[in-house]
Amino acid sequence: MDIKEIKTEFIISEVPNHKKHKTILLDLINKMPANPYQHVSKTDYNLPKDFKRQYLEYFYSNIAKDIMNKLQKYFKSLEWKISSTWFQQYKTHSFHEYHNHPQTNFTNVYYIELPDPHFKTLIKIKDKEYEYKVKEGQIITFPAHLLHTSQSNGDLRKTVISFNSDFFY
Repeated sequence: MDIKEIKTEFIISEVPNHKKHKTILLDLINKMPANPYQHVSKTDYNLPKDFKRQYLEYFYSNIAKDIMNKLQKYFKSLEWKISSTWFQQYKTHSFHEYHNHPQTNFTNVYYIELPDPHFKTLIKIKDKEYEYKVKEGQIITFPAHLLHTSQSNGDLRKTVISFNSDFFY
């Protein structure tokens, strides 16, 4: 069986009131313990699941619920679920190697700080980099099985909230 080219969904969502949310989220993330992971400067990815995450409570209440409801309508699904969420902060020359997110439909990246669009998440389809435009205050949603990376960001800090999501019909 030959596989023909398959069209893939990539969705860019605007986060309303991003500047307000950015200030609050960065304040709450700054209160989190310094916790590097691989080549990422700071993250809560590897903290215990029961660790209190105030930024997450704020994110779910003020941003995620609205975005997920809009995506649910877009996909014409009956319900949605976020299976995991974490922040990542990239400081001088930090990066995240190519990886994917198994056992979930979509990966979502909310760019809280993106001082240069050149440092956006790179996504591979087959062996070709997917071209898209994104800016701070937006969320990109893409199929979780695709390889993606956060390249070295030079001397500028980048902060994202990543989350995995599923839609049910």
